[in-house]
Amino acid sequence: MKMVSTNNYKTEKVLVVNGAVITHTERPWKCTYEECNKSFKVRSKLERHRISHTELRPFKCPVPNCEKTYKRLDHLQIHTVIHGQDPKPFKCEIEGCKSSFSIKHHLRRHKKEIHELDRIYKCHIEECGSAFTQDYLLRKHMTIHTKKKPYLCEDEGCEKSFSSSTKLRIHKRVHFDQNRWRCAFQGCEQEFSKINELHTHIRNDHEAICELCNKKLKDMKSLRRHMITHNPDRILFPCDWKDCEKHYYSKKAVYAHIRAVHQNDRRFDCHIPGCGMSFAYKKVMDNHIKNIHEHPRSCKVRKLNKDDKINRNVTEIEHLTGFGYYNSGRNISCMVEGCGFMFKRQYDLDRHMKSKHPN
Repeated sequence: MKMVSTNNYKTEKVLVVNGAVITHTERPWKCTYEECNKSFKVRSKLERHRISHTELRPFKCPVPNCEKTYKRLDHLQIHTVIHGQDPKPFKCEIEGCKSSFSIKHHLRRHKKEIHELDRIYKCHIEECGSAFTQDYLLRKHMTIHTKKKPYLCEDEGCEKSFSSSTKLRIHKRVHFDQNRWRCAFQGCEQEFSKINELHTHIRNDHEAICELCNKKLKDMKSLRRHMITHNPDRILFPCDWKDCEKHYYSKKAVYAHIRAVHQNDRRFDCHIPGCGMSFAYKKVMDNHIKNIHEHPRSCKVRKLNKDDKINRNVTEIEHLTGFGYYNSGRNISCMVEGCGFMFKRQYDLDRHMKSKHPN
């Protein structure tokens, strides 16, 4: 790069690229990435710009345990300031100003906006005399005198104030948009001014019950998740374990099934000393602790009355499983000859066949 004299005795910077003289107004180094129109005066800036089109972050913070990385060296240099003894080394030297910054550019901007512009926004308090370059700075300053937040509600009789215009706008709905949130439950005509009040009402006053199967859920979020199970077009995920024909409604359920049934992974141990039981599912472990250790249930045995003793001969199966075995709604019998077990559900029969008659 060199200086060239012109006829009007002024100098102009020029750049020599491959023997060609280019003036300072031209940008010969153009980015070749699609839809990028950037161009640069020097090649080094083009190379630095090209990194922005990639996922590369070659500049890593050298401080131990800091994993920050950057695409540009100057960005890394700015970042390393926070690891120094003074995280904000750039101090404003204007008398009476105690502002400090971590980046020199922020200091220059501070000087321009606060100290170099005309202060047209003046405090109307006579004893104060403060003036500011922007209106939001004046609003922030007025909180010193009013002891209130800068954004005041102008509605008659309302003395509330807020830290931002957005919060003030939301508050104004209380005065102008009364009861804009209505409960959608059938037969409920409650209305609310805030959506969080509607959510509280639904959570406390309405039960989450499925209209298709009458199952009661914990909350509305659980109900929405449960309703997906009634979708006939829902995708089923099969278990890919050999000779297993189980299907589930999510991949997570498939993985839990494989871990518990096929891999016999019982990762949840009962913490009660001396118990030693372990379970494949946390919910089963919680129920075990609750029903066995914390609130054990007493076993109620039905005693035979006189008529039962006289008129009925108790079979061996009834003796082992409980009286009234055949009269308890068990209408699904085991298909193996000589096995007298009966079940209420096909699921129970399938489990019985797998455990007692695997062949």
